[in-house]
Amino acid sequence: MNKIIIIIKLFFKTKFIFKNPKQNNLIIFDDTSIDELKFIIKDYNYFILETRIKNITCIYLSFAIIFSTFKNYKGNFLTAYLIAIIDLVSPKAIFTYIDNSHKFSEIARIRFKDYKFIALQNGARYEHKIWKYLYKKKYVKNYINLFIPNFLCYSNYEINDYKKNNVEVGKFLPVGNLRTANFYKELENKKINIKKKYDICYISEPYAWDLILNQANLKMEEGIGKLLKFIVKFSMENNMKFIIASRHRKSEKKKLAIEKKFYRKYLNKDELNYLAKNFFYRGKKFSSYLLMSQSEVVVSTMSTMLRENLYLKGKVLACNFTPTNIFNFPIKGICSLKNCSYYDFNKRLIYLKRISNKEYFLKIKKNNYYSNSLKNPTVAYSNIKKALHQLII
Repeated sequence: MNKIIIIIKLFFKTKFIFKNPKQNNLIIFDDTSIDELKFIIKDYNYFILETRIKNITCIYLSFAIIFSTFKNYKGNFLTAYLIAIIDLVSPKAIFTYIDNSHKFSEIARIRFKDYKFIALQNGARYEHKIWKYLYKKKYVKNYINLFIPNFLCYSNYEINDYKKNNVEVGKFLPVGNLRTANFYKELENKKINIKKKYDICYISEPYAWDLILNQANLKMEEGIGKLLKFIVKFSMENNMKFIIASRHRKSEKKKLAIEKKFYRKYLNKDELNYLAKNFFYRGKKFSSYLLMSQSEVVVSTMSTMLRENLYLKGKVLACNFTPTNIFNFPIKGICSLKNCSYYDFNKRLIYLKRISNKEYFLKIKKNNYYSNSLKNPTVAYSNIKKALHQLII
C-alpha cells in the first residue's frame, strides 16, 4: 500500500520529459548534498541523476528508455530505469557524494566495466561493521556489503578499516574532508574570526545509530543516555559554559519530540532545566560547525564532527559507552574513552580543559587517521579535484 501511495504522489509531482537525456562526460549520482560539491564540479558539465523516489522531479520517457528499462529489469524498476538513463548519457564517470548508497553499489556491480564509479566520503562510516557484527552473530541472514570501485576517502584509517572488514573497494584515494573544507572556506569568505564562547559542546545523538542494532539487544540507547547524563552533570558541577547541539531543527517537530523524550528519560528535572537553558536547535548551513569551533572541547560518541573538529585543530573527547566496539574512536590517547566511571570522565574532561591545544595534539596517537589535509582543510579541494580529474581522463 505504501509503495502505491508513493507512486501516485510521484506521478502528480513529477515532470515528464519525452526525450532522451543529453550525453555527458560526468553523472552526479544522487542529487542529495549537490550544493556541497559546487567547488569540486564547477569546471565540469554534468548530468544530475535523481536516484531517490521521493526526490525525483523529472522522469525521462522515450522508446529507447522504455526498451532499455525492460531489458535491464532484474526485479527492480528503479534500478533498471537508472541504468537506462546512465547508458544513454554515456558518461566517462559516475560520481557520488553519498558513499554509503546501496543503490550506487548495486549499479556499480552491474556496470563497473563500462564506466568509472567514484564515491567521495560524506561521513564517518559504521554500517559495514554493524552488518558484519549482526551477520556474524546470526541476527540477520544476509551480509549487506558495499561495492566502491574508486573511493575518495578521508584518510588512511578508511583504507585499514575497510580492508579489515572486507568492504569491496577497488581503489582507495585519501583526499581529506570536503565538508570541513567548505566550512573553512565559508569562514575565509565571510572573514569570520572564531572566538571561544563555550567550555563544552555536546553533539547530541539520540537514535543516531542504525536502529537495526536494537535487534541485537545491545542497549545502545543506555550507552548514549549515560554520556548525556555524565556531560550534563559535569557541566553543572563545574560551572561550565555548556552548549548542546541538537540533532534536529526546530521545524522538525515530530523528530524533535522524540529527541526531547530521550532527554526526559535520562535526566532529572534540574538537569532538564539546565539542558533547556543551553540548548541549540540545529540551524542554517554550518551553524553546528560554528558552534563546534567556538567550543574548547567537543564531546560525542559517533558523530563525524569529532574527527572534523580535529581537522580544525580543536580538542575532542570521543566517548563510547555502548557495549559494542563498533563505535570506538579510531584515534587513541587522551581524545577517547571507552566505558568508564563518572569519576574518570570528570577527571579526563577537566584535564582536557586545562591543557593547551598544542599539548593536546602531542598527547594523542600520531597518525594520519583524522585527515590527509591537516595543514589546511581546504587542501581537500585540490586533492579531490586532482583525483577526480585523473579518474575521468
